[in-house]
Amino acid sequence: MMETGIVLTGGGARAAYQVGVLRAISDMFPDWAYPFRVIVGTSAGAINALALAGGGDIFRHNVSRLEQFWQALEPDQVYRSNTYDILRNMTSVARRLLAGSDSDRPLSLLNNRPLREMLAREIDFAEVRQAIRDRRLSAVGVNACGYATGQNVCFFDGHEALQSWTVGQRAGARTELGLEHAMASSAIPTVFPPVPINREYFGDGVTRQMAHISPALRLGAERVLVVGVSANSMCPSTRPAHNPGAAPGFAQIVAHVFNGMFLDTLDYDIDRLRLINQLVDLVPGERLTEAGLDLKPVRLLEISPSERIDEIAARYMDGMPLVLRNLVGTEGRSLTGGSLASYLLFDHRFSNALIELGYRDAQTHARQIERFFAED
Repeated sequence: MMETGIVLTGGGARAAYQVGVLRAISDMFPDWAYPFRVIVGTSAGAINALALAGGGDIFRHNVSRLEQFWQALEPDQVYRSNTYDILRNMTSVARRLLAGSDSDRPLSLLNNRPLREMLAREIDFAEVRQAIRDRRLSAVGVNACGYATGQNVCFFDGHEALQSWTVGQRAGARTELGLEHAMASSAIPTVFPPVPINREYFGDGVTRQMAHISPALRLGAERVLVVGVSANSMCPSTRPAHNPGAAPGFAQIVAHVFNGMFLDTLDYDIDRLRLINQLVDLVPGERLTEAGLDLKPVRLLEISPSERIDEIAARYMDGMPLVLRNLVGTEGRSLTGGSLASYLLFDHRFSNALIELGYRDAQTHARQIERFFAED
């Protein structure tokens, strides 16, 4: 039987979309236990991946708990959201930058200690380890980026045959996954503080990640479901989010940086894998064998939003703390403001809207999902 993997990408609050896709799959196959034996996550997708891996033997129950988690989510469960705490953090950052402080305390605009406390309660890391030891799962990986080396590292736990790897600025490191890996992978640069692991500080796994699917393949997946959070390929923007003749503001610049990290590189990676699949199909199998190349096409299914998430976020921006609303820019409920807000809008209304969108999109892909899971 083919080893099936799932890749859950990063995107902050956008990751609620992935839960809707998973819920639709669990409704299609209610009796399944572990439809994905290789689970890899990045950023908020790493949180979903670990929750899915540590949920127990009934897939639909795991997804249901994950859905309840997102449906109840509010800003103060992720970061200290009162005005005093936000302003104190921002003032501290400004003071240290102006003074050139060499303090060892990591810089960040927001204090995400509430997220740490919540994940400690919600994710059963011992169950993740046990599922791997019992071979119910083959491997679980969490991506993070080291600030000292610049390496994008997939921290993984899996069966004993899996080996660590290093390819340029990408690496895989066998370890016992825990809370620090989840916090590091979801530490959005400048927004949340980096996390020390061993002797290096790590931050969000999307940073410098150009090969999102590669860790799942190295961990043994032969077919991969990728659940993205970008609508770039489905519904590209037909109108500018900002007056093209005006100088870009802070929110627009940061939104471009975040979109480049969280969304665009995944699209590139998917296009590259599809091209490689086409090239491998053109080469006769005996020629590959003669050349000593163990190459075969990777069955790939991508499900991404059919609606622009920035437009959905713009409808719920009143759920953000006032200071952050002013920071991202809320005038006219602009797409620029919505784009940046979508990463930090941990509001149950926004989460529910994305879950429902993910569910509808997966239903639209029902035939492709059935073919994806069908054995050769």
